[in-house]
Amino acid sequence: MRHMEAFRAVMLNKTVTSAASSMCISQPVVTRLLAEFEWRIGIRLFERQRGRLHPTPEAKLLYEEVKQSLAGVERIADAAAEIRTLRRGSLRIAAAPSLALDFLPQTIGKFLERHPRAQIQLLLLSSQAVMERVREGRSDIGFIILSLQLQSSYCQLLMSTRMVCAIPAAHPLAQRDLIKPKDLQGERFVSYPTLLDTRAMVDAAFATHGVTRTLDIETQNSYAMLRLVEAGVGIALIDALTAACHQNEGVRFVPFEAAIPMNFSLMQAPDQTPGALQQPFIDFVRAEMLRRIPAEAVLYPER
Repeated sequence: MRHMEAFRAVMLNKTVTSAASSMCISQPVVTRLLAEFEWRIGIRLFERQRGRLHPTPEAKLLYEEVKQSLAGVERIADAAAEIRTLRRGSLRIAAAPSLALDFLPQTIGKFLERHPRAQIQLLLLSSQAVMERVREGRSDIGFIILSLQLQSSYCQLLMSTRMVCAIPAAHPLAQRDLIKPKDLQGERFVSYPTLLDTRAMVDAAFATHGVTRTLDIETQNSYAMLRLVEAGVGIALIDALTAACHQNEGVRFVPFEAAIPMNFSLMQAPDQTPGALQQPFIDFVRAEMLRRIPAEAVLYPER
């Protein structure tokens, strides 16, 4: 490699003296490198006339190959430096819709400002599909909504937030600073399906206060809930992260008195060495969550 660098330097600078200066080595070293290079490849590269080197036709042909070879090596060195300094890397992410529709795209955009050469794949899947994909090693990390009872060695609680009340802006309750369960007596309510743990917790909170709601609309997705609230269909309880990412004058978010948790969990592929970008991205996601969500809505981690 050093022989080719010396050859390229002489071809570019025309003289051994200038080549030595560009390589920050002495003139005798460049002369020795050229002689060794000629001996190794068996081709005479320069004619020496009146103390100057004149490239042979063979040298001019070889120079094109040497330029390409050294450029490839330099690209590898540059890529290694970018990987080492976390400017380049790849990350395969799978996430539940509540995270993949708004929060993660916005967060990835900010992350790429710091790591512009990173390659990121984001898949929107059900929480169950995310778990399977990460377990099988087809995604590096996954973001899901998962009950605390189901946490494991490769699934950990990332953030727990209080649910907030999403109310159509024109609704009288939208002017409140706090919504109590009794305030929603008789209101049409947009609910999660009955099979979800979140629905059971919400129903239990209202049952404890003896509150009856009109339950004729269900959807499993927070984003769809907000669209229904925007349309004036009803009132909903959603996670504070979705609320923090949603900018629409048609919905007002009001704190809810009962502390109903929404647990966002992180999955990492088991028995797989994490890439260099993985932990920095996780830390960035956690920091963005804390930055966006009002302190009073965060249950874990404590600020």
